[in-house]
Amino acid sequence: MRFSLRSIGLLAFIIAPLAQAQVLSEWVENRTGNDFNNIPLGYPVPIPVDTPLPFDGFRSYAGLHLRHQDLAASTPWVHPETVGATHAGRTIWAYRLGDDDRLTLEGLPEPAMLTNGGIHAREWQTPEIVTGILELIATHASDQHLYDYLRDNVNTIVIPVLNIDGFLQTQRTPTLNYLGIDPNDPLGSPRDGRMRRKNMRGADENLYTTVDLLAGVDLNRNNDPFWAINPARSSPNPASLVYHGSAPRSESETRALDEAAALGPAGRLRIYTDVHSFSQTHFWVRNGNSRLARQTEEVLKTFSNHQAAFPAHKNYTFAGRFSVPLNNGIGTTDEYFTNIYQVPSWTLETEPRNGGTDYGGLGINGHDGFILPDAEIRRVREQMAQSFAAVYYRQAGPPALVSVRVIDDATGALVFEAGWDAADDQDRTLFSQQLQALVTDRSYDLWLAFNKPMRWRENGVVTSFPGQPDSTLDVSLGLLVGAQSLTVEKGQVDWLPTPGGAPSGYMNYRDDAFRITLKLPGDAQNTGLIGDSTETTLTLRTADMTGLQTDAMPATVADWKNGAWVRYEDSSGLGSDTGGIDSSISLEVSTQVQAPPFLLEPGMTAAWFDPDHDGEGFLLEMLAGNAAVMYWYTYDDTGQQDWYVSRGDVRGNRVEFTALYRVSGGEFGPGFDPEKIRRQVVGSASFVWSGCDSGSMNYRIGAQHGRMRLKRLTALMGLDCGQPSLPPELPQGRLSGSWYDPSHDGEGYNVEVLNNGQAVVYWFSYDPAGRRRWFFGLGEIRGTTLVFDDMLTSRGAIFGPDFDPASVELAPWGRLELDLDCNVGTATYASTEPGFGSGVLNVKRVTRIDTLDCE
Repeated sequence: MRFSLRSIGLLAFIIAPLAQAQVLSEWVENRTGNDFNNIPLGYPVPIPVDTPLPFDGFRSYAGLHLRHQDLAASTPWVHPETVGATHAGRTIWAYRLGDDDRLTLEGLPEPAMLTNGGIHAREWQTPEIVTGILELIATHASDQHLYDYLRDNVNTIVIPVLNIDGFLQTQRTPTLNYLGIDPNDPLGSPRDGRMRRKNMRGADENLYTTVDLLAGVDLNRNNDPFWAINPARSSPNPASLVYHGSAPRSESETRALDEAAALGPAGRLRIYTDVHSFSQTHFWVRNGNSRLARQTEEVLKTFSNHQAAFPAHKNYTFAGRFSVPLNNGIGTTDEYFTNIYQVPSWTLETEPRNGGTDYGGLGINGHDGFILPDAEIRRVREQMAQSFAAVYYRQAGPPALVSVRVIDDATGALVFEAGWDAADDQDRTLFSQQLQALVTDRSYDLWLAFNKPMRWRENGVVTSFPGQPDSTLDVSLGLLVGAQSLTVEKGQVDWLPTPGGAPSGYMNYRDDAFRITLKLPGDAQNTGLIGDSTETTLTLRTADMTGLQTDAMPATVADWKNGAWVRYEDSSGLGSDTGGIDSSISLEVSTQVQAPPFLLEPGMTAAWFDPDHDGEGFLLEMLAGNAAVMYWYTYDDTGQQDWYVSRGDVRGNRVEFTALYRVSGGEFGPGFDPEKIRRQVVGSASFVWSGCDSGSMNYRIGAQHGRMRLKRLTALMGLDCGQPSLPPELPQGRLSGSWYDPSHDGEGYNVEVLNNGQAVVYWFSYDPAGRRRWFFGLGEIRGTTLVFDDMLTSRGAIFGPDFDPASVELAPWGRLELDLDCNVGTATYASTEPGFGSGVLNVKRVTRIDTLDCE
């Protein structure tokens, strides 16, 4: 084999220290006799175990990797990605944690967080901690709070082990390493084996091949912009423990970090952390961006205070921004991310502290500060993961007020609503409607909802988030006419832990909304400012769980750019990092007596549609007991038919459908199997009516949000709205409602017998291939039978704001007869569409319209 002069020179750097007395030393619990080749810990030496499951000890790389891949296969929250290969050709894995669409619940691009582990091979805690993050987000039970929020709204990227080659080398000989070979500290610094720090460039995997014991590159000295500028801590000597490599980012492992950031994508990144182990501290660097420095300090404070709040009370220290030298570094990854990506970035040094003496260790060799006892790793892993979740939540973005509803206390009717709807990734548009002015001396429920869960609970009671002051619980709320405050009698702020929407349930997550009663007394202050009627401004200031204040102007979507928050306004409307008082909502108040609010009644049972969405619509059934059923006939994003169904609660002049179901698994015809039917909650919808013939609705399906204005399409026999209803003129008028064949549970019919003696039917079903379909027709009553000679089907429209009525194509489907009595009957069909055929179903009633009795 021929060597170049450069190769010989590098080899000499490595071989020269080995001329000293190299000693194969062993970590032991306690040293016996005078065998100073053994290094006692004072507690059992951790040995990796080949298991994927977390336990009170350390897992092997194979066990950890199996755990990652198993969670990717068994949960919807873990998405494996390859981001590079090690020097030895091993795949470097990153994992995206969260849902798959990378969109928030508002339909905006998700922020990204990146956490790296295992850059230094000997620091076994770090793969466990990063795996703990993965396990926490992947396996935490659905809580409709912090963890569901993170899964729905944050793209968390983790690299459990970056330096895989080195990590495997430490685990092959978990007790052995060499003393007497380090060029700077031969007697005090164990090298290679269990104490290998660097990657395996230039080294083989045989511990007993001694010529390469000092080879490798310190991956945490291999980075711009401070590569090779601090010889004391970043060495040009290949034998050094902190050898910085031949060039910045010369190593495939360090380059893999950029590939992981690209999974964000890079422009969405808001945090980077490199997890290490030795003591309890955060290291970070300061560049010329003072706003980034302040935000980094705030993130570190959130993390450290959260750690200190655990029963173990671990104190993670960090230097304040005025104590961190400007533009000074040694080539670490956090320096690279601070300067290149402009996000809060830090090196997190985790336990042990004090050489393990905190756990009864002896602290004989400084390097025992890298070896955590088996008995401590579960606590460190689990609690660190929770603190990471806290900072991910903070950096997900400032809280914004996105929905306001005012409910008349006496009737339960909604009199005012407003909502900020995301128009794109920078702007929101305001929807607002006032159905009735707020009047003095009348009691109301004010309901306000935010874009993230806002409060923490312990034993069911709202309390400050771990590590946060009680001041984060403050809520300031008022009403202004011009610059003058109205007198407002307010109740206690009631954060809402149960679903249901306004006024007594949260919007999307536990405690993302609160309810407060208010009254405007008819005193001299208020009557003087209001006169007969005037517009008033709602003012609100509060903070999320980690102390981020409300965005003062929700019209612009707060984001992160160039090391600071953008479109995050303060009370003056200026961009800031602090937020302020939201004054974005205005509503009318009056001193004049108002007519009673409109309330829903059985006559609202009808078909409804938005004229701008002609071709899709809603079938509403008003049931007894303040309940309602709604069918939504619509399309998917490819122009094919789709439909949803929900049961809701009637509240005054509105209906809240908190669980909107997509039903799937059916097959049209004799092959229908109800055991294959699946009902999936995909969203929610809220309807409010201003009168018998008009109203509005808003919905959320996945990341899709929208609003529609509603017009009546049908009026049912025997159900007049706004006046006393007369009995149906025909006995078939009592057949309106829902029907199904029990052997076909998962499809069915909505029947409306109209006040002109005609009938409408919608059949919600499937095609022979299992795609959701609906068929509809206008028919007539012939004897005792409802006959629909010309059933239709449709296609062509696109769901959502791009719906175009002109694209709807109608096509004939066939014929349907419903021969019904009050409770049972038959449905006889004959389709002209290929594949559907003909048949007879035995149907029974599912719903009875309120007051429309049939006996």
